[in-house]
Amino acid sequence: MFDFVRKHTKLLQLILFLLIFPSFVLFGIQGYDRFSGSGNVAAKVDGIPISMQELDAAQRSEVARMQQALGASADIKSLDTPEAKMRTLDGMIRQLVLQVAVRKQHLAVSDSDVQQAILQIPQIAALRKRDGSFDLDAYRKLIEAQGMSTGQFEAQVREQLLLQQALGGIGESVIESKAIAGQLYAWQNQRRQVRVALYQASDYASQVQPTAAEVEAFYKAHLQSFQVPQQATVQYVVLDPTAVRKSVTVTPEEVKAYYEKHIGQFNSPEQRKASHILIALPPNPTPAQEQAAKAQADKILAQLHSDPAQFAAIAKRDSQDPGSAPDGGNLGYFTRDGMVKPFADAVFAMHKVGEIVGPVKSQYGYHIIELTGIKPAEQKTLAQVQGEIKSQLEDQAAQARFADVADQFKNMVYEDSRSFADVADKLHLEVRTAQGVTPTPNPGDAKTDPLANAKFLQALFSENSVRDKRNIPAVDIGSNTLVSGRIVSYQPATTLGFSQAQSKARDLLVRVQSANLATKAGEEALIAAKQGKAQPPWGAPLEISQDRPSKDAAVPPPVVAAAFQLSPATLPALTGVVLPGQGYAIVSIDSVSNSTPDAEQLRAQQGTMSQILSRAVTEAYIDSLKKRYGVEVLYKIPARATG
Repeated sequence: MFDFVRKHTKLLQLILFLLIFPSFVLFGIQGYDRFSGSGNVAAKVDGIPISMQELDAAQRSEVARMQQALGASADIKSLDTPEAKMRTLDGMIRQLVLQVAVRKQHLAVSDSDVQQAILQIPQIAALRKRDGSFDLDAYRKLIEAQGMSTGQFEAQVREQLLLQQALGGIGESVIESKAIAGQLYAWQNQRRQVRVALYQASDYASQVQPTAAEVEAFYKAHLQSFQVPQQATVQYVVLDPTAVRKSVTVTPEEVKAYYEKHIGQFNSPEQRKASHILIALPPNPTPAQEQAAKAQADKILAQLHSDPAQFAAIAKRDSQDPGSAPDGGNLGYFTRDGMVKPFADAVFAMHKVGEIVGPVKSQYGYHIIELTGIKPAEQKTLAQVQGEIKSQLEDQAAQARFADVADQFKNMVYEDSRSFADVADKLHLEVRTAQGVTPTPNPGDAKTDPLANAKFLQALFSENSVRDKRNIPAVDIGSNTLVSGRIVSYQPATTLGFSQAQSKARDLLVRVQSANLATKAGEEALIAAKQGKAQPPWGAPLEISQDRPSKDAAVPPPVVAAAFQLSPATLPALTGVVLPGQGYAIVSIDSVSNSTPDAEQLRAQQGTMSQILSRAVTEAYIDSLKKRYGVEVLYKIPARATG
């Protein structure tokens, strides 16, 4: 058997869960080979090319994933950069070098290992029926909802298991040192008392008065800051079950026939309303605790037999159910299966409103119960449920018709590729128009909003689509949703002319020069402070640490980092930090306090250190594979984007 599966169940659950919701598209070896004819290559591993098309697709998927994860707070410009693309490429190289190792080492995974790994995924393990059998239909639907067939999914699982097998026991045999763990804990939890003097760029803006020539020179040197991405006005149509439902007609006769055939579904079970007073028992109570609780419940029951009208008042005073006690013990209406069995049996055995019984023992303790209302079982009439039935039948009919309508949709958007009029008219669809659409997905649900779906946008902005402005083939974006779109008008990526960008260029130049002045002032003040000539404008003393940095805005993260890079051997200790685009900070470390871990904290730190070392060993192993099989990175970050 495949021992790694058994030994790393939790790790595999995480890996395989990520397969169901992938961060970005990773291509298998066959996928890379498919592009081997392309001359536009981003990298090569053992001679196998990673094309720029693959890199662009993976980067778009990664940007889309981050957008969905971060929502409105996502900064697309920071996500979709040459540096981010290089990180994506590095991930693809790591994936491919492991795949090459799998192939070179002739590794294999049996079908039973794949099946075992899949069944360990919580979302799939939950698909077992009550009789223990596996719900294959639900499994297929779950996988298809992610845009894959079960064969594709199982192939990806097999590939991931092979990659894990290639890693083998790397990183598992690191030595845990209590001494090193203790030192690491002390350093990470060390507290440093600091004072900070900030030299803000905004304070120097009034001193900057750039000339027109300086602004134009800045514009020419930073053209990348004035680029407008490619964008288009597009039309698109969406086919989903809701759209198909609009064309479904359900007659009153069909509704009546369903009601008569399934009349048992429309029974309203008896409901009862009750109040209770709970004398709680702890988990695994002792006989003495049970005896004391029952005695207290018996005492309360005797009081209520003397004066039943006091039930609500006594419940507020003595009931140990925090949810109902403030409301006099009122639990509202419920069905028999809405309460634990001993409680429900007692309530539904009572005969009239106002009756009080108890003590009734349940897993929660002893209950004194008052019946306060009865709603008899009721057979709902056709008039009461006809709307519900009609909606249900429409859903069923739409689901049954969807496959046929989907085929029609695919054919019609292809056959009449210059317009969506016919398909919209015949299938009752809305032709939607959007302006300023770019290849970067919008925030939103990529399974329901085409403009948030990287797969749809990739097809829409393909070379043929941009050139021909014809309907693209239908794209399945998930959740039984098909989309076709076409570009109506297209604007390629451009750089704003100086006249259009002059105001923005001036603002950017003022910021840069203001930050430079602030940095110069801060550096001069730091020199003066170290020489004892003058003190900078210190803020109030603050305590910082690496695990819980100060929430005070006066201590930006770069300042915290700089403060902990400074040796506290001689205090006070001074250092300076350039805050890009913001100015400069001088930080003084005035005192240091260390922490000593207890046994539990030390064990946790050893575990953290083990993970760090394991990752480092794994990284070293992957680096060795890169050297063994040869990696050539051809994609380069443009020089103008690094300035």
